[in-house]
Order: sequence, then C-alpha cells, then structure tokens
Amino acid sequence: MGRQSDPVLGKVYRIIGVQVLVTAVITLLLLPIFGAPIAVSAFAGGAIGFTASWVYARKMTVPGSDERGRDPRRLLQAHALAEVWKLGMIVILFAAVLTLFKGVETLPMLLTFIATLAVYWVALLFVF
Repeated sequence: MGRQSDPVLGKVYRIIGVQVLVTAVITLLLLPIFGAPIAVSAFAGGAIGFTASWVYARKMTVPGSDERGRDPRRLLQAHALAEVWKLGMIVILFAAVLTLFKGVETLPMLLTFIATLAVYWVALLFVF
C-alpha cells in the first residue's frame, strides 16, 4: 500500500489540516480586535503546533513503514523517534520565534499552540 492511499495517513493529515484551520480562525478573530502583533503571535504559536505534528507524521510515514508496522518493537521505536523529532522541532521553533520575533506576545502564542495540541488529542479520540 503506497503512502498516497494509506487511510491512516489521510486521517493524520486531516487532523493537521484542522490544526491549521484552528490557527487561522484564531488569528483572524484576534486581528481586528487586538491588532497585528497579537494576531501574528497567535499564528506563530499555532504554526509551531501544526509544524511539529507534520514532522511527527512525516517521521512515522517514511518509506518502509509497512514493514515497521508489523513488528511491535519497531513500531514503538518509530513512535519514540518521531516524538523526539517533534519535541526537538517544538524547542527549535519556540527558540526561533522568541529570538527572532522581538514583538512576540507570549500569551497568545502559547494559547494558540495549546489549542493546536488540543485539536490533535481531541481528534485522536474521535478519529482512531
């Protein structure tokens, strides 16, 4: 089964799409009320969340993942490695935003990041 026709992969990318949608909605709601710095900060937090989810999905769906899925130990190793990549990406992206974006508003950034995590976990309850 190829990566394009994998039904689980399709569900994972739909979850990431919902994370992107939630990020966009929060950003667009905050823009007229609080202005660009807060809206952009919120977008940055959401982007960190959905980017980290995308990295996790990519690391779990590399070619050969079908063989990996047959052996529980290899599957667990793949999940652990993908989680390490995801956490590393979160640290790097937060450090980059906090260092490079001098006008960042931390509360909207963190709340939107948390919203993307909530989307991921709630979606997992209903999708899988």
